[in-house]
Amino acid sequence: MKKMCRILACVGTLFLTACTTSTSVTKQKKETPEPKETVSPEVTEALHAYNELLDNIDAYDFGMGDTVSDHVTYGIVYLNHDIPQLIVEKFYDAQFIAVAKIFGYDPETQTYISSDAVFQIDNPSQMKLSPSETYGWFTLLQDHKGLVYTENNRSTHEILKIELLTWEDNQLIVKEITKMEFNSLPKEPKLIMLGINDRRLLK
Repeated sequence: MKKMCRILACVGTLFLTACTTSTSVTKQKKETPEPKETVSPEVTEALHAYNELLDNIDAYDFGMGDTVSDHVTYGIVYLNHDIPQLIVEKFYDAQFIAVAKIFGYDPETQTYISSDAVFQIDNPSQMKLSPSETYGWFTLLQDHKGLVYTENNRSTHEILKIELLTWEDNQLIVKEITKMEFNSLPKEPKLIMLGINDRRLLK
């Protein structure tokens, strides 16, 4: 009887040790932090440059002359390129419109580049009052494939043009595509834009 008790005690001790070890391993797995996504030095340089650019955004021509914008938003996009581009939207409440411009960064010369194209979109709060015959908006594509600008007729809502925007050789490339081509492209749920004073996207 005493011998059987000793055997049971040993089995109980082994079981307790196994449970403790298993719990310890499980706890260790839970506490292990996930590896952070690494950012290349070139991307970091670009984000720092865009931060400086936003501080001086009024120096760039958005096609509105000397008219002062009511507010400004920005976003970071990858237009088929390893280094991100900066999109800036300026809103003009009195004119009921907003315009957008895209900037890039050249890591070799460590300078940012302003594209020539200006895209007209609507001031969302004033859409119905806008005198413009057209309105446009952006769609961000998945997998860093670019940005799409769509322009519609305000009265009929007919699509007037669809343009694929990519960045190649330090310049913005604008290519018109068909509706069928646009529908076949994988899209992100939305393009994230923040107010110019909120620089979280540049950190």
